[in-house]
Amino acid sequence: MKKTVITITVIVFAVIAAFVWPGFLTISTKDSAVDQEKYLGNRVNSAGIYSSPSNGLFYSPVNLAVNPMDKLMLIDIDDDPEYTTIELQTFNDERGRGARVILYHHQGPADSYYTDEAFVLKESDHDRFFIAPDMTYNFNVTTSGLEASLKMRDHKGKPVEFRVRETSRKKWSKGFLAPIGVSSAITFEYFPFFHMKDMNFVLRSGTEISIKIGGKERKAKKLPLPVDRELVYLSRYTAFPVIGCWNRPHDGALKPFKPGQQMAYRDGRTLYELVNNSGHYEIRRITAFNSSHKASLDFSPAIPDLPCLKDGLEIKGRFSAGADGITGIVAGEYSVIRRGNIITMEIRPLEAWQPIPGTIWVRNWTWNGTISAGTNSNLSMKSGWNRKK
Repeated sequence: MKKTVITITVIVFAVIAAFVWPGFLTISTKDSAVDQEKYLGNRVNSAGIYSSPSNGLFYSPVNLAVNPMDKLMLIDIDDDPEYTTIELQTFNDERGRGARVILYHHQGPADSYYTDEAFVLKESDHDRFFIAPDMTYNFNVTTSGLEASLKMRDHKGKPVEFRVRETSRKKWSKGFLAPIGVSSAITFEYFPFFHMKDMNFVLRSGTEISIKIGGKERKAKKLPLPVDRELVYLSRYTAFPVIGCWNRPHDGALKPFKPGQQMAYRDGRTLYELVNNSGHYEIRRITAFNSSHKASLDFSPAIPDLPCLKDGLEIKGRFSAGADGITGIVAGEYSVIRRGNIITMEIRPLEAWQPIPGTIWVRNWTWNGTISAGTNSNLSMKSGWNRKK
């Protein structure tokens, strides 16, 4: 009788675990936070929001760019007294082939190392960076997973190296937005819209992984919960990173654009898709691209023809951001208010997927722009992001 009770108890717990494990005890990667079509709806601006006719120009208070990057990986370390994470970025573009390694400390700003000064991104390296021409690295993604290695010395001469080789990967994860928390290790003046397309966590099973810092073996940190039902290290990689830089700070005149009769206007590597609202050009979508990837912002309703807005008017809308055809990665609300010659605009990201429960990290970011309307419909703007610490 006792044996029977024990057997039944084991079976019950096994059945419960079969249901609970995938639903509650695993992290499921997710490339989209919202259904963009449902989230945005079909909001439109009334022609009555304008007090003067259009001069055929439009102004964009929003900017977007995609920085080049070939591959990206990070390894979190469990037991080193100085470093917590090693990040390897590789490049293969008009600048040539090269790499950047970011070494994250337990506290304070991270250190960036480049194989060549041509790859230095000074806009995000407000701390310090070093050139490491003797760095050697390998970064390949094969049908069985990751094959990567690194050998270098930090600026104090300490050797830093790792080697990772997956041998049994059979399925691939979805991509997700890189969760940029409140750490001050790296600062950004723009919103880091970094979509990690097809990012995978390194499998524990069938993987050879070694880390050495200062000649001493270190352990790769493990995630306590499975990711997509697989036990993994807190090491992740993608061969398709989309590095979107959204709304760099602006202080000065806004550039006017004249689309003519077209409902799209291209300015370098930025494409504006427009709505003609009784002769007023409104911005429905902005797409930025490089030779490999693209990022986009959709607005509902479209961003209005700013210099022609009625005094006292307030517009509230929604936005959604996408990358390489994946929509709804980040979503939120925006507002435009006109008071006399001053137009204020605010953008608040609200929705994004993140692996850890709690306050969604994008909600710590708010963009504010103050736009001054001068004579002849000329506009100037001072803008930037505010980030809660």
